[in-house]
Amino acid sequence: MIRPSPLYNETLRQKTQIEKDFSAVKLAFSQFPGKFQDFTLQEFAHAYGLVTSRAWESSKGVSLIPFADFFNHDGTSESYVLSDETLKHTEVIADRDFALGEEVRIRYGKFSNATLLLDFGFTVSCNSYDQVRFELNIPQNDRLYKQKLEILDRHFTRSVKDVNVFNSSWNSFTIKEVPSGSRRRKGVPQSLRAFGRILTCDSEQELNDLVTEAAQNDGRLARFPLKNRDSEIKAHRLLIFEISRLIEEYNNCIKLLVPSCSNLRGESVMRWRLAQDLLTGEVRVLESACAWLENYCSSL
Repeated sequence: MIRPSPLYNETLRQKTQIEKDFSAVKLAFSQFPGKFQDFTLQEFAHAYGLVTSRAWESSKGVSLIPFADFFNHDGTSESYVLSDETLKHTEVIADRDFALGEEVRIRYGKFSNATLLLDFGFTVSCNSYDQVRFELNIPQNDRLYKQKLEILDRHFTRSVKDVNVFNSSWNSFTIKEVPSGSRRRKGVPQSLRAFGRILTCDSEQELNDLVTEAAQNDGRLARFPLKNRDSEIKAHRLLIFEISRLIEEYNNCIKLLVPSCSNLRGESVMRWRLAQDLLTGEVRVLESACAWLENYCSSL
């Protein structure tokens, strides 16, 4: 259902990690025969999900806070949880007056549907915090493949964490929704645009010029528009092409979801809605990025 989304591979990675943890725990328990009740991988995964979806992070690590984990999520809520680790006391500060019996919700964080689905098992329709992790690679048939790879390896941080806490790398970029009418320099991440400029370089001299320019400024590579207008447009047209190709993959997947929804029942309906929220939200983000790039190219 969600194969185009980065969440698909992240889910497989987490599933593999749970299986490794299960094997490690089973091995440890086997050293004490008769002391622990036997359990299956499915039971272990269920317990794993119960804990990780309710755990709270603090300066002392991860912990469970009874009753605080009863609060549901509302992305617009300004209510928040305060914890005093010394007094071992936790309280919730409401963002407004509530009527008797009215549910108080908190915001788990400014999380995309990908994070909400992976960590908590739900999504939010039209989530304003949706974002997409987008990857670009240097074509191996590029005659400057080695030089570009070396330059990128020197100037880009190899491993980072985005706000979704997904594993990432120097060829991975987080795209957030670009508001309509966003100012010229407030759109697609500068690091992604820089990557596009490097990918479209046709000569070693162009690459060397980018390295020299970076050294003369703040050290960041290809963060300024290329002096040649056609080259600058070419770099951004490449990004438009790659993002548009990904949008097409998403839309094809969404089309496959629609005919099947009328035949779904129970849990299958819930899964369809989760997939729909995830994919449509990420498409919205990608389309906003494409629109911004198109506007940038036409403004040059």
